[in-house]
Amino acid sequence: MNHKVLIIGAGGREHAIARAFANSPRVERVFVAPGNPGMERDEVLDQAPIECVDLEVTAIAALVEFAETNNISVTFVGPEQPLELGIVDEFRQRNLAIVGPTKVGAQLENSKWFAKNIMGEAQVKTAQCQFFEFEQFEAALAYCHTIGLPFVMKVDGLMAGKGVIIPETMAEAEAALIEIMQTMQKNLLIEEFMVGVEFSHFSLVNEDHIISLGNACDYKRVGDNDQGLNTGGMGAFAPVPWVDDQLNQQIIDEIVRPVAKQMVANGTPFTGILYTGVILTSDGPKVVEFNTRLGDPETQILLPLLATDFYDVIEAHLSKTTIQIAYEQQSSLGIVLAAEGYPGPCQTNIALDNTDMLQANVLYAGVGGTKESLYSTGGRILMMTAQAATLTDARNKAYQLMNQLAIPQTFYRKDIGLNRDK
Repeated sequence: MNHKVLIIGAGGREHAIARAFANSPRVERVFVAPGNPGMERDEVLDQAPIECVDLEVTAIAALVEFAETNNISVTFVGPEQPLELGIVDEFRQRNLAIVGPTKVGAQLENSKWFAKNIMGEAQVKTAQCQFFEFEQFEAALAYCHTIGLPFVMKVDGLMAGKGVIIPETMAEAEAALIEIMQTMQKNLLIEEFMVGVEFSHFSLVNEDHIISLGNACDYKRVGDNDQGLNTGGMGAFAPVPWVDDQLNQQIIDEIVRPVAKQMVANGTPFTGILYTGVILTSDGPKVVEFNTRLGDPETQILLPLLATDFYDVIEAHLSKTTIQIAYEQQSSLGIVLAAEGYPGPCQTNIALDNTDMLQANVLYAGVGGTKESLYSTGGRILMMTAQAATLTDARNKAYQLMNQLAIPQTFYRKDIGLNRDK
């Protein structure tokens, strides 16, 4: 039986998920709501067609109706907003297969305090922290002075990957507190600064059933050598050379499985993607944060390394059956092309007509127009990806391809694949 799949989202992550499904011989058609016109350029590739659907990610009732009407075999949620709104709960009430956490499960991402409590109950290692409601400005400021720099400030809620601040001065910390607590009226956590090297681990969790999807390293700062503002991500690579099978299993045994068991014990079983931000400290791996979805830009470079049919992987996840995941014995690297000004106000309507010659290596994010005539609509425009035998070779290949574009009013980091040694 050939299957139809629905992806919810519009960015590069969703393009990568759509392409992974489209490459499955078991899938005859992939819909993406709302998607972007760059995805439809994939018609030149040897895969199932990708078709965009004019439905926003928050139009939950319409998405349910679309899935029912079009006999969708499985829906995969990309971004966080529909998860927080309870899209998985709605789909399940109609007996529609969907990959993602329930509204309660999504709190592992959208409430840092909820996640800290779960980790405490599960005895999972993470940074020590203090929680402050937005009315407690003076107490939060006093706490900052008590513990002293460095420390980490995390907004308690969804912030599109931009809710983490590591102040370099106490004046900067106080300004952040004013912005977060008084202007935005958001609660926050202030936690210890952990020393170590960071990476991301991805797993599919269905209550007590876990499928590891591997590890990746990303680059959040806008500038080379990790300078400048935090962004949604400027590039990534996988696998992580110093994360061996033993460390990967340790993350599953000491972090993922205890959290999954605790969620079951609490009567709020977790399903879907658990993205674990890990820092490898002198005291072993600790959790930086959880997300309840695939990462962007990590997805774009992680999924091409899966040698196992992605539809088979998702089917095993949903049915809780055992599956052996095979990986291409390669490295994968991706570089984000961004508009001038990103992550602040940035240039838009940049013509992208010369990108189609590299379609197999390009994954589109902030683009509009038609598949014949694309233009930029957002900060992160596209990602150039490459796979090769070694990380160095993948890096060289990706930059050679990116250099062919030479699109004005754009920029990209020149150090993706570097500065992430253990």
